[in-house]
Amino acid sequence: MNLKNIHTNRLILIPITLEITKSLINGSSKEIEKLGIKCDKKWPTKDTMDILPIINNSLEKSKISTGFETWMIVDKNNKRIIGDIGFHGRPNENGEVEVGFGLVEHERGKGFGSESLNAIMDWLNFQESVKVINAECLISNKPSARILKKAGLKEVNRDNELIYWEFIKSVC
Repeated sequence: MNLKNIHTNRLILIPITLEITKSLINGSSKEIEKLGIKCDKKWPTKDTMDILPIINNSLEKSKISTGFETWMIVDKNNKRIIGDIGFHGRPNENGEVEVGFGLVEHERGKGFGSESLNAIMDWLNFQESVKVINAECLISNKPSARILKKAGLKEVNRDNELIYWEFIKSVC
């Protein structure tokens, strides 16, 4: 699959590559700078750094981005990575994927979360293997819950800590 960047009004979503993943794990942004973009001083976040080894393992197997790893969220205005959005892997046998996203703290509350989630949901609409989009967020994370609800996901369950969300793609 030859992935293209996703453009929105204010953002560019760029699929992370094996080279970028390795560079970030080693504490370097050299591979990112080759694209003409910079990292925000607060990105990659701790959460992103925690998942980079998992993304690296996935990309080691596939050699190229499938789209079901992580996408860097780039502010078009200043060409800076302000967060990331991605999946917990390829769709399972039931066509389910789980989406997650995060922004650097000082870029939250500006609509970038909604804009990036809407863009990735549009991309998912063209992925025939995807039937259901799942997400979860902390009960205390009201901004993320609002973003998920606004994107059309429905709350399907909750426990003491998390709210579980689901979006079932319509069949044409």
